[in-house]
Amino acid sequence: MKSDWRALYPFTSHYLRLDGHAYHYLDEGQGEPLLLVHGNPTWSFYWRELILGLRDAYRVVVPDHMGCGLSDKPRGYPYRFVQHAENLTRLIRALDLDRVTLVVHDWGGPIGLRAALAEPHRFARYVLFNTAAFRSRQVPWRIGV
Repeated sequence: MKSDWRALYPFTSHYLRLDGHAYHYLDEGQGEPLLLVHGNPTWSFYWRELILGLRDAYRVVVPDHMGCGLSDKPRGYPYRFVQHAENLTRLIRALDLDRVTLVVHDWGGPIGLRAALAEPHRFARYVLFNTAAFRSRQVPWRIGV
């Protein structure tokens, strides 16, 4: 018997149009914003238990990178670290997030931190889980991002 993942994901989907593509994100709760950024190849589903636990005290914003989760998966799209960071930056601006606590995991670390460098005045705190930064510009190419 197959389980229905929707029962485990009781959230309202939102979409930001980015260059003609649908960029999915969750926006749950009220208060100071937490921006949860997933790694690869996961999606916002990864954060579901934290969203449920935090949305009563915070505004929890959780995007799906293009090509992941409920975001579009266009052919020929530049699925690269820099493009994902730009998409995240555009979401932050579109939602006019301020005093953000950035929470990142895995590949979400460099994506989220690059977005924070683009808009440093919007960020108050950083929480990094199991992530890394690239010392060499060649590393992302070596791991096929």
